[in-house]
Amino acid sequence: MEIMENLDKNKEIAYKKAENRVQSIKTFYLMILGFILVGGVLVYSNYEANLMDLGQSHTLWMVICWAMFLVIYGIYLFVPFFQNWESRKTDELAKKYKQNN
Repeated sequence: MEIMENLDKNKEIAYKKAENRVQSIKTFYLMILGFILVGGVLVYSNYEANLMDLGQSHTLWMVICWAMFLVIYGIYLFVPFFQNWESRKTDELAKKYKQNN
């Protein structure tokens, strides 16, 4: 009976992790949509006002920084090495702790 409870608990944990992952991906796509809409309006308004000089336009720098953030977040989200580093590090430290005690 205990084995069945552990299996159910493991399935529930796996489902929660998958649910969180889907939510993260959905959030990323919504952030890209917001970037395209808002960033496009900001760049267009700067273009219309002839403020395309990167040294003078703080709005363009904001859009560039926003794009860099999205790239970094996308790497974190989709590159396998970065996905579960917290749990891997926690497991590693727990093993070291068990060996020392």
